[in-house]
Amino acid sequence: MRASRLNLPPPTNAGLALQRYLRAHDEQKAAARELIEVITQTPISPTYKEAFECWKAALPEAIFLEATTRTPLAIGLGNASPIENGLTIHHTYGTPYLPGSALKGLVRRAADHFGLSPQEKAVLLGEGPDPKRKTQGNVAYLVYWDGWLDSSSKQPFQKDVITVHHPDYYSKRGANDTWPSDFDDPNPVSFLSVKPGVKFCIALSSSSQIAEVWLHTAAELLKWGLENLGLGGKTNAGYGYFQVQLPPRPKSEYEQGLELLAQHQSRISRIKPANERGELNYFLQELRGKPKVLRMPTLEALQHHLQEWKVWNPSKNPQHAEIKQLLEE
Repeated sequence: MRASRLNLPPPTNAGLALQRYLRAHDEQKAAARELIEVITQTPISPTYKEAFECWKAALPEAIFLEATTRTPLAIGLGNASPIENGLTIHHTYGTPYLPGSALKGLVRRAADHFGLSPQEKAVLLGEGPDPKRKTQGNVAYLVYWDGWLDSSSKQPFQKDVITVHHPDYYSKRGANDTWPSDFDDPNPVSFLSVKPGVKFCIALSSSSQIAEVWLHTAAELLKWGLENLGLGGKTNAGYGYFQVQLPPRPKSEYEQGLELLAQHQSRISRIKPANERGELNYFLQELRGKPKVLRMPTLEALQHHLQEWKVWNPSKNPQHAEIKQLLEE
């Protein structure tokens, strides 16, 4: 396929082009540079946009992060490629993506950095077999999906260059007194990377209904890793860094309980012996059916207020006794 020589439009699948469109291997790498130029013009197909929406719709319980490249991304440089340097590209849609295994590995590095306990890591990342305890290990409670290219992207690829300044020295490994010097001819090698400003959508999910807090913990660790450690190759050279936007974290029941207390604080402060019975009836009716953690701050505030008035007497007052029972459940 001689795409540029025959004046064909850019291919619709960059991955197919990378594997099949190279027309020749030449010493000057002219054909490779030509191929890379063609791929950088490859648009995102309308089919991919439909697939992206279907993928998101298939994960209704997942949380989604938006990760935008701040620097070029070179993930999968070691993948097999006719132009020597590869790139991780979706086989079906020809778009760059972030492998879930790489994202999970980044979470592990972040978890190590912040000193998470083995039990916390087991929830986030799974647990390997332990011969001493004779356990088989277990998988993580969370699923790290591949990060998909956002469907609003247009041309995510760019032409990049690695320059080998001492090609003879590196090719001959210093044999025959071939040492690097200032008189060597640099050898620029073109390769494909993802340009800065490209947005990816990362999904995290769990089959457990009580793992929502852990999903957000993993998202925060992943955000730190993507912004501070980088993903893919050449991170020491500034590649693979992102700007990450986290999904809104739902308030815990305790935080909701504090908000409920704030709503009732003024009314609690106006309880006096003259109106105590009616007010306590109102609060008990409001709080009986609520979860323990949600109702706790308001019940504690009621108890404290009654103790300040020196009327707290659970042994004789059935309303006080019910407040005490609800607190102790």
